[in-house]
Amino acid sequence: MGKQRFSSAAEAFASIVGDDTVKDAIQKAVGKTQLTDTLVRMRMQKGVSQKRLAELMQCTPSKISRLESSTDDTLKLSDIREYVRALNIDMSIVFENNDLPTADQIRQHVFSIHEKLESLVKIAKEVDGDSEIIGKINQFYGEVLLNFLVKFESSHSKLRMVVEPEKDDETEVSLENSKELVVTAE
Repeated sequence: MGKQRFSSAAEAFASIVGDDTVKDAIQKAVGKTQLTDTLVRMRMQKGVSQKRLAELMQCTPSKISRLESSTDDTLKLSDIREYVRALNIDMSIVFENNDLPTADQIRQHVFSIHEKLESLVKIAKEVDGDSEIIGKINQFYGEVLLNFLVKFESSHSKLRMVVEPEKDDETEVSLENSKELVVTAE
């Protein structure tokens, strides 16, 4: 018997039990715990036990266990806020108006990224000439620019295939494996 490839654990399990409705049920259940799973993953990445988190939150370990085994729709905002605060993680809530055109939604994200980058400038000013930290912030700015350009180019290439479908794929230029960035103005 050859190897079977599955696109998800739900698909694999459905294949094992021989019932495709199981896949939908699993995917639905997983969809109800995305936030909860993220919280648990953050706690584990920080190396904090449930017991230690309970101490930090000044609650019982059973509350942490209940919180981490609940579905997203039963979580309380106050519990989430306390949980992430105890892990020393900032929390932001984004309300995205889906009635806005996609272009306006993208603009909002661009302005949000700009605010975060400005906070790095503020940190650079506050480190009192620490050239190592300033150098790392500067390097990070370069990485952000390169990552943005790579992702932008990828999306733009896909757009060009829609706008100009007769173009040959071999003429496409990709930044994916590029170690050098060249910007030219026309």
